[in-house]
Amino acid sequence: MILAVPAFIRESGRKEWQFALRTFAAGMLALYLALLLGLDQPQWALMTVYIVAQPLGGMVIAKGLSRLVGTVLGAVMALLLVGGFAQQPLLFFIAISAWLALCTYLANLLRNFRSYAFVLSGYTALIIGLPALSQPDQMFTVAVARVTEIGLGILCASAASVLVWPRSAATAYLHRCRQQLRDLIALVADTAGGRADNRTLQQRRRELIASGMALEALRENALFDSQQLRRRAGLCRRLGHEMLALISSVGPLGTYVNRYASVHQQDRLDELLRGMSELDGELDPESLRVCLSGLHDQARDLARGLRKEAVGDNEQRFHALQLALEHCGELCDRLRSSVVLYAMLSDQALTQSWRSGTSRLHLDYGQALRSAARTAIAIAAALSLWFWSAAPLDQGTLMVIQTGVVCALFSTRDDPLKAVSGFLKGASLAIVLATLYRLVLLPGTEGFAALVLWLAPVYLLAGLAMTQLPSMAMGTATVIFFPILLDLGPQQDFSALPLFNNVLGLAMGLSLPVLAFLLIWPGDDAATARTRLCRDLCRTLGRWPMFRRRPRHEMETVLYDRIARTLPRLSPENEKDGELLHGAMAAVTLGLGLLFLDALCRRGVPDPIRLTLTRLIRDTQRVLRDGDEARWRQLSADTERALRQCQQAYNKAEGEGERRRLVRAVVRLRMQINMIGNYGGFFLAGSGAGRWQGLEIAHAV
Repeated sequence: MILAVPAFIRESGRKEWQFALRTFAAGMLALYLALLLGLDQPQWALMTVYIVAQPLGGMVIAKGLSRLVGTVLGAVMALLLVGGFAQQPLLFFIAISAWLALCTYLANLLRNFRSYAFVLSGYTALIIGLPALSQPDQMFTVAVARVTEIGLGILCASAASVLVWPRSAATAYLHRCRQQLRDLIALVADTAGGRADNRTLQQRRRELIASGMALEALRENALFDSQQLRRRAGLCRRLGHEMLALISSVGPLGTYVNRYASVHQQDRLDELLRGMSELDGELDPESLRVCLSGLHDQARDLARGLRKEAVGDNEQRFHALQLALEHCGELCDRLRSSVVLYAMLSDQALTQSWRSGTSRLHLDYGQALRSAARTAIAIAAALSLWFWSAAPLDQGTLMVIQTGVVCALFSTRDDPLKAVSGFLKGASLAIVLATLYRLVLLPGTEGFAALVLWLAPVYLLAGLAMTQLPSMAMGTATVIFFPILLDLGPQQDFSALPLFNNVLGLAMGLSLPVLAFLLIWPGDDAATARTRLCRDLCRTLGRWPMFRRRPRHEMETVLYDRIARTLPRLSPENEKDGELLHGAMAAVTLGLGLLFLDALCRRGVPDPIRLTLTRLIRDTQRVLRDGDEARWRQLSADTERALRQCQQAYNKAEGEGERRRLVRAVVRLRMQINMIGNYGGFFLAGSGAGRWQGLEIAHAV
């Protein structure tokens, strides 16, 4: 009996029921006010409440404002298009298709509420403009009515999120920042103490990348309901940058500890690693700051002391120790910065001036263009089918509108066909429920209170479904399509014919996008998605403006954003997926190494070394863009020559600063050689030499 209850009901707790009840109350309030004001389609107010409903207050406000801005922009565009092409339907259809394609293109290049605003502006113009084409004189009235209904829904949802069981996005953001910081400290401690093998290290880095990018998305929402965080928006961005940088820096330290620590022993370095392994994320920020400052100074002093000694016969040991110390110092410094930034954001320390920087995300212009073209083709097919079949006005407009809505909503996904499958289940459920309610349950109902009682089971259960990730798409589709098919209004029509027309129009409107997703540039299969990840990362590195002195965190956020978009499709149990993640992290390390070498060229290395490193950076980027096995082998040889040249210059250097820069160059070049040699399969696939087959392929570098 328990197993017969859906999983989203069994797994719902207090917070989930609070969300369902709060959203239902806001929806019924919006519906009542819309009916009281005599709006002709009050179901839009009800739908809007559920569309913008989010578990956190800042999310509701962010999505509500985005929906309002997108709706107003779409309404204005609909007014312009109908006013300009009311007497020329063909030109109107071309213009509205182009507008929806443009909005889809821009939505693919943006994220979060900015992307959602363009999605809304696209299909709102379709929703308002298409029915008004037959009655252009009523166009302005229809546009005002839609904006009013949607604005009413946003107002009710926002008020409910603030007044009824409020949950602050700012509080959630600070809590997750603290948890992310604890997890990073634990990862650094376990890595330094040798408690994390390579497999465990990669799995934990994978989880931290996903949670770090989710934290970046939550940050934008948290700014909407916290004036304090808005004033410190730059500190929030910098904290995210520092924590992402920690994920990059911990990998090379893990390599040293697991491979070389037992071979190249050094008592003071072992003492430093023991100190790092005892870091405790539960300490208060000030204690952590003091501890990390001491460890950072210890790493810096030890590196300086080793550089004063002769390299000796064991040159490999000397540079391995320098590499370990460099990463120990960097990890301690970035952990200290993260702790201080979190303390300032949580009012545990005085706010200081701090350079914030900007966030950059991965932009796939080709994918955006394909999504836009697919949307335009699907809309054109829907319009052609409407006129070829001579379908009634209501049925035809609903078909075209639903085609545009689904294409716009799901074209921003990496795998739109998979994303729309849950949506189709919710639409099917909405059809069944709307038929039952419209033909059987509601005809004998009188009064708004009775209507609320009948609607409560559907909307409460759909609200619960929206709180669970596996059932979210189904619940969202149900609350969107159920009121459309129910056609709630001041004058309710319970006859079967309008319902049949709406169901048929909805079915066709959902079928066309599915066909478009299947036939027109379909989503990548698993193998193609893996190859595309390799190519996207290598092309990003190959085209990065190395010599424009952009800060490190810009490259990291772009690369990690691209990796995070593929993570949901990877299985830790799959050997090839594990290798792919290893290769992706190696690409990050390679890119940061290029940035580091470029920085060294600007900090006083001898002119011959500067020229050699500059050429090496340029050649590496060329091979990343378009390289085969022979070019990668040549690049490895060129890097070896640059390494020997830096070693010879180090032996002749006299000043402390020059020695420090040269030894860092040697350390980084060794890392570059390891990246090229150990991850040849990844970089060959990324530079276009073939499909992804693993890190070790035939004739790999």
